[in-house]
Amino acid sequence: MPGRITLTTDAEALRAAYPWLQVSDGVKPRYNIAPNSPVAVVTNAAPQQLDFMIWGLIPSWNEGVKLRTTLFNVRAESVVSKPTFRNSFKRRRCLVLADGVFEWVKVKGVKLKTPYYLYLKGHPPFAYAGLWDEWTSIDGSEVKSCCIITCEPNEMVRKIHHRMGVILHEEDFDMWLKPGEEDPKLMQSLLLPYPAEEMGYHEVSTFVTNKSNEGEKCILPVV
Repeated sequence: MPGRITLTTDAEALRAAYPWLQVSDGVKPRYNIAPNSPVAVVTNAAPQQLDFMIWGLIPSWNEGVKLRTTLFNVRAESVVSKPTFRNSFKRRRCLVLADGVFEWVKVKGVKLKTPYYLYLKGHPPFAYAGLWDEWTSIDGSEVKSCCIITCEPNEMVRKIHHRMGVILHEEDFDMWLKPGEEDPKLMQSLLLPYPAEEMGYHEVSTFVTNKSNEGEKCILPVV
């Protein structure tokens, strides 16, 4: 987790939530964002500019694109030690913007898993701690990509899944987005579960299970 996220706010709402952020008018609400598709990010190379990158980190040293399907999340506990992520954690950190995340739960006797939608109370946008990189293909084209850092779940998320994405508090954005190389131990101190009392969740329709499906129906509560 996260394996599917939302960003249902438009450009105007994002500017209102983050007045310091430059957001283009082309940003539209999205209700079913899957790995290998573009996600909204703010990088420590341009900490006041909204950008879009492929969700699925391709390290700059990678000789192919096969890793893209597996590196959309990285564990906070190993982000410092794993060579794939170590350099990005020191030098290329980002915020991945969202306002909700889906998770599926296996129910005994039921063929399809039950999807749940998790969010912050009041449904504001929030920022996952992420890493980014830039990979150059053999033909010279450049691909910017990112991944989300995960941690142990809080008490609420634990009812649904054994991991959760690291949601950063806004007062920690400046530290996370500092340009250049930073002390990994200092950065790792920010990778904590978000307070359970500030989050909510509800069951949603299996309509969202198909990643091609879009629209508000993806997040409506099952009644």
